[in-house]
Amino acid sequence: MNQVTVPLFDPSTSSQGQNPAFLSEHISNLLIQSFPNLTRSQVSKFVDGMFDLKMDLPTFKTHLRDFLIQLKEFSVEDNSGLYGEEHEARKRQQLEAQETHRNAVPGLLKPSEIIDEDL
Repeated sequence: MNQVTVPLFDPSTSSQGQNPAFLSEHISNLLIQSFPNLTRSQVSKFVDGMFDLKMDLPTFKTHLRDFLIQLKEFSVEDNSGLYGEEHEARKRQQLEAQETHRNAVPGLLKPSEIIDEDL
């Protein structure tokens, strides 16, 4: 089955040859216009990283955080969503450590909290 690629740009007015190149250039221009404190190389590095298909989710999040730090303007917005998974994992580990400690020391658990595996 032969796939047809529909260009995202007007071929008669744009010199970009393919959609990824056009999209990368378009996003770069939008970021440079929106954030004049960034250099073209910073934006280029960020956009290239966004289009890196070999990047896994944690690496992408780190890449995004690094870019937001470069902006120095993201602190007024709520960025807790970027750290939600790490916060939940840390919280889960702390609860598991507390539970392990409570199970290891006799007398710390109430009789109603003890799970009898024989029943």
